[in-house]
Amino acid sequence: MTLPLDEALVRLAVAAFLSGLIGFEREVAQKAAGLRTHMLVGLGSALFSLLSMEAFPGSDPARVAAQVVTGIGFLGAGAIFRHGFTVRGLTTAAGLWSVAAVGMAAGIGEWQVALLATGLAVVVLYVVGVTQWLLRGRRGEATTVLVMRMSDPSTVAQASDAARRLVAPGGEVVIHEIAVDKASIQVTVEPAQADEVIVRLRALGGVERVTRVDG
Repeated sequence: MTLPLDEALVRLAVAAFLSGLIGFEREVAQKAAGLRTHMLVGLGSALFSLLSMEAFPGSDPARVAAQVVTGIGFLGAGAIFRHGFTVRGLTTAAGLWSVAAVGMAAGIGEWQVALLATGLAVVVLYVVGVTQWLLRGRRGEATTVLVMRMSDPSTVAQASDAARRLVAPGGEVVIHEIAVDKASIQVTVEPAQADEVIVRLRALGGVERVTRVDG
């Protein structure tokens, strides 16, 4: 290995530290992939990148880098899960993808790129995240998911409009399925309003049943 040991140690330490800055937000949010996971992903990516250049002289370093990218894709997929009609874990998966890239940049000694990418990721997670939180706080958090089963598909448009008026301004209405003899509409509403909205949705024409799938 031609790279001095102290230089290699610095690169690995920087990769772990920068990845930790990104992972700290996920730790505060109490996600399954938190601070340690992000640091280890960044550290591992940096080590693989370093070894691809130093441990295999005469080989193509891009081959190992490509395998790192593929491996992180599988790891990120494990952080994504579906609950009813709601998909969660996308931000965590994107964070793991980002720290892997930061770790690779640090591992090959591209300090400026690693620092810049970390800074941008921190802005997205903290600044943009806080802004979204403030906006949600002003209009209420629409996190409870209801599913309307329609026995008459011809009434979907009318029922969707009525549902939008009930859950405005923070809720969301999405037509999920339309078939010959049935249809379903997903309604996202604030938890405090869920029971009242369920009663009113059941009273709409063509509604067979309303099911609470997340809340």
